Amino acid sequence: MSPIRVGLIGLSAEPAGAGQGKWGVSAHLASLRPSPHYEIVAICNSSVESARRSIEYHELPSSVKAYGSVEDLANDPDIDLIDVSIVVSRHLLAAKPALLAKKQVFVEWPLGASTAQAEEMLQLAKEANLKTIVGTQFCADPWLAKAKLLIESGAIGRVTSSDVQIAPPTGPIHTWTAEAEFYLDFESGGDEFHIIFAHFLSGFVHVLGDFASVKSILAVQHPIVKLISSKTGEVIDPERKRTSPDHIFVQGTLESGAVVSITTRTPPRSIDRHGLRWLISGTEGEIELTTRGRGYQTGSNARNLRLITKDGEVKTIGWEQDEPSHIKNVAPPGVNTARLFEAYALNNDCYSDFEKAVKLHKLLDRIAKDAGYM
Repeated sequence: MSPIRVGLIGLSAEPAGAGQGKWGVSAHLASLRPSPHYEIVAICNSSVESARRSIEYHELPSSVKAYGSVEDLANDPDIDLIDVSIVVSRHLLAAKPALLAKKQVFVEWPLGASTAQAEEMLQLAKEANLKTIVGTQFCADPWLAKAKLLIESGAIGRVTSSDVQIAPPTGPIHTWTAEAEFYLDFESGGDEFHIIFAHFLSGFVHVLGDFASVKSILAVQHPIVKLISSKTGEVIDPERKRTSPDHIFVQGTLESGAVVSITTRTPPRSIDRHGLRWLISGTEGEIELTTRGRGYQTGSNARNLRLITKDGEVKTIGWEQDEPSHIKNVAPPGVNTARLFEAYALNNDCYSDFEKAVKLHKLLDRIAKDAGYM
């Protein structure tokens, strides 16, 4: 089968890393470049010159085209899939021409800066009968796949409840980078609630199913942030106001009947160093998933999976799977994105399309509305 020809929107002329503005390099380029299922044929940035700089910096083949217009990229007949990896406020502007041109589209999560934008993209994709994918990479983690398999096999009986504790530090509590100022604003659609928390929520419903009812509290416990330029170290604003919640408490009932509690806190440092501790309880046992540090959704951290059976035996469960080199050799933080691309190419079910993404947007809206944020 011929490789899927990709036009990538948003590739900076910088080295890979976990910093702001580098996701196109760290995850998308790192995943696409070694995969036999894909071929990068075009780069689109804010200008043709910027795209050329990225092509040269990353030593892409001379045949790769440079575009400064998403419309021109969308109209290129040699492109099968357009990959959007830019700030969420521009997702609709970048994806719409591709959808109108009837191209397959990958849009990073969040799909839109609002549910209305996400629904508009979904409608366009449906009208054109397009195959789509959204960057909720947590769903592709084999760690989650193993937990889901244990549940479906009856290892803990019927799921009765789930308790989740998240402490996802993305840097010092009282400072933030000026180049990603939008992350502090709830209304941007690209804040901690709509990105970090939503990534977990996508994996949660993938494993345990949808919510039937929701009650929530969202709070800002660290309302003032020092805004610092990541390029110069200069303090841009010593008292920047944060409106995005840094503490998120959600309780509810799943459609299965299980009751759940999810809490996100923001301590200076976690006492047990867990970025995530997730318990799934059943009538005959319990599963525990834990990982340390930040970025649980990327698949880059050490992760543990334990099971206690009905006879009281506690087992550490191996979850790692044999994977091709073009996935397992992808450097952090890109490996789960590589798994997403693999699943899409092979038509596996561990990735979200636009329809699933809109459902996630609507669930986030329900949570925010119950907490009085909407």
